[in-house]
Amino acid sequence: MRVLVTGAAGHVAQQVLPALERRYEVRPVDLADGDLSDAAVARRAVTGVDAIVHLAGNPHPNSGWDSLLGPNVVAVANILTAAATTRVVLASSIHAVGQYPGHVDTQLPTAPCCAYGATKAFAEAAAYTHSYSSGGSAICLRLGACTPTPPARQALDHWLAPEDLQQLVIRALEAPVRFAIVHGVSANTGSHWSTANTIGYRPSRDSSPYRLEVGDDPQWAPCQGAD
Repeated sequence: MRVLVTGAAGHVAQQVLPALERRYEVRPVDLADGDLSDAAVARRAVTGVDAIVHLAGNPHPNSGWDSLLGPNVVAVANILTAAATTRVVLASSIHAVGQYPGHVDTQLPTAPCCAYGATKAFAEAAAYTHSYSSGGSAICLRLGACTPTPPARQALDHWLAPEDLQQLVIRALEAPVRFAIVHGVSANTGSHWSTANTIGYRPSRDSSPYRLEVGDDPQWAPCQGAD
């Protein structure tokens, strides 16, 4: 399988690329290869691939609309349009449902907690449209804290370990489903993020052994909002 990975220089892609490169023929692209908010660049990037892992975008939850619209809205629309019937694995975020205080499953409507989360809610809706109007397929991954170890107490319930991230993306590429939304978190004790899914993702890591090792860091709370 020939797989395009966008945002290849980013910290999420750097954690998942080694596993993908062992399994597929990978085409990594990043901003240095062109801006995906340019439709022509997006069309060139997807030419000749069998699947797309779209990780490119502005990853900062405190960002305002001016810095989100191009990378998180226009580029997503361009990738989905160019993808046609190609499978797209799309990086969403738990911020797309960040207003919910308790248990969250993927059947709940989106409830973004910030402008960044709203762009991810848009991406999920656009992916749904892609999967049911183009004959293609789309899997949206609501990623949590993608770090080698939990970075703070506030991130314990939505931490996503690298090996679970790798499994998640591979399952999303290969699952025989047309559309799905999956919470990208590990099997964290006490987490309010449901990991029930239709793609066969079974996380194995748990943040609880780190509970006494990490301190408070408010920037890793589920949402900081935007001014």
